Amino acid sequence: MKKLTIVGRGTVGCLAIAHFLKWTDWEITWAYDPTVEPTAVGEGTNLTIPRSLFENSYFTFADVYKFNATAKVGIYKKDWGTIGDGFLHPFPVGQTGIHFNAVSFQQYMFEKISQHPRITLLERSVEPDEVDSDYVMMCTGTPTDFTDYEIIETIPVNACWVSQCPWEHARFQHSLTIARPYGWVFGIPLQNRCSIGYLFNENITDLESVKKDAATVLSEYNLEPSMQRKISFKNYIKKVNFTDRVVYNGNSSFFLEPLEATSTSVADFINKLCIDQWKLESRNTASTNYAYHKFLNDIESMICFHYASGSSWDNDFWKHAQSLGESKIEKELSRKSDFYQIITQSLDDSFTLDEYGKNPIEIGTWGTPSYRLHLDKLGIADKLRSKIK
Repeated sequence: MKKLTIVGRGTVGCLAIAHFLKWTDWEITWAYDPTVEPTAVGEGTNLTIPRSLFENSYFTFADVYKFNATAKVGIYKKDWGTIGDGFLHPFPVGQTGIHFNAVSFQQYMFEKISQHPRITLLERSVEPDEVDSDYVMMCTGTPTDFTDYEIIETIPVNACWVSQCPWEHARFQHSLTIARPYGWVFGIPLQNRCSIGYLFNENITDLESVKKDAATVLSEYNLEPSMQRKISFKNYIKKVNFTDRVVYNGNSSFFLEPLEATSTSVADFINKLCIDQWKLESRNTASTNYAYHKFLNDIESMICFHYASGSSWDNDFWKHAQSLGESKIEKELSRKSDFYQIITQSLDDSFTLDEYGKNPIEIGTWGTPSYRLHLDKLGIADKLRSKIK
């Protein structure tokens, strides 16, 4: 029997444990530092994680409600693009994401799966060369040294002002994604509180200006914060994420801003790539690293697609953001990447959803229907059509 060590007990570590319990018969050592405080920011997912939780751990909404989560039916967007009207990016009927409290999720998952007979708990963090396992997955959080990482320069935000706001019940069932003068605001509705995060660029805008504008959003939604704090971050991707024995996942592998709640989907994708390489042996490290970089590049392109459309504001931040977004999109279109293919398909009025159903394409976790919706609602179709020609 092969041995796997997973290091880290955060959200991604919990997802990885569940995944490998389901899809292997390996002995698993779960190593973690019990003194490390979990991140307390509310999180949202797209459709991937609820499916994986059901497949891997037979999760139902009976479980979901126990850790303060709510169903997520889509993402409401406002003041993006040249049109600026609010619109819902909906999920299909019968399918939902979830909003969840990361701390509660981690505690619930640990209690649910840590006593499995194939798991051995090790209450200390370890490095790969300290264990004799066949394979090691490092889910140890944000790195302190970025030498082995590519810093993503196309994403214009690098800080977040987070407000946790208690309420008696969730007032809406979608995530909020609202363009604002200095960046954009997310809203994550949990059962007992709403997380409001103002993403901005601290090299362009001072924190006091962000706090003042964030207060406007809180007032609009009748929210009163009980806790507020600032988080600074980099957007980055590991240069070599997979070796024959060691892989990185979660923030130790990558971070791209949370515009479309893609981080847990990438984590799930990495878990599946590991199965391909380690168990099925259908990939080697070169092809696995290529698939990893391509997936994250597609997500980067989808994020930049928003910024390229601009917003209702014309100021230093948005000029910078739009310029970066346009530069990334032009690069992808000029090299005829898969992003070029899905944009071309989405701009083709003769392409029907029946055809999409026969041959679905997803780029950056979005299918053609999502790109079509955003081309229309963001008012960016003519701009991209002219670049494709």
